[in-house]
Amino acid sequence: MKKISLALCAAVCMAQPAMAGDMAIGGKAGTLGAGAELVTNVVPMLVNARVQLNAFNYNKTLQDTSVTYDAKLKLFSFGAVADVYPFVGKFRLSGGLYYNGNKFSMTGTPSAGGTYVINGTTYTAAQVGSLTSTVDFNKVAPYVGIGFGDPVSSGSPVGFNVDLGVLYMGTPKSSVTATGTAVAAADIAAEKKKLDDALNKMKFYPVAALGVTFRF
Repeated sequence: MKKISLALCAAVCMAQPAMAGDMAIGGKAGTLGAGAELVTNVVPMLVNARVQLNAFNYNKTLQDTSVTYDAKLKLFSFGAVADVYPFVGKFRLSGGLYYNGNKFSMTGTPSAGGTYVINGTTYTAAQVGSLTSTVDFNKVAPYVGIGFGDPVSSGSPVGFNVDLGVLYMGTPKSSVTATGTAVAAADIAAEKKKLDDALNKMKFYPVAALGVTFRF
């Protein structure tokens, strides 16, 4: 019983600095989109914890296969990250987990001649109908990175920070659908394979962000 009481006392004493420590809110912009985060002390001057929400949509033309796609990239992620300050300064090592809602939705566009080339076979736009694709990734994505900035232990109420890292989104999972009945199933399967191969590099998604924080 005495050992349990001592352990509880130690846990309370360790928790008090984190409970009494400063907190900060901030905004970010980077490759995950525009974001907001909340930061707090876990171990003052050594470990911070933060939760972060990011979102952004943008359009892009993809020409990674013989089909040209009008693609819409929908960025959405929510993460919990721990920042460790090994040198009791502003340099940090970061790691955490994100809910990963990043995905593509794409629509194929015919050539100037009104045709598609799918797996080496030429089809008219009428034969293909609507050619669409979706690309999704793992919903749980680990993150590792480095950064600079300590918004809760610095003396200033306003701080700036930088993050550089990698989000592992996993192997992309695509679907390709043509509404026209003339397109061979083998050609659709081959197009899906080419698309997966072309986007495979995205399983390691680079993260770079700049942010500003306000301590309270």
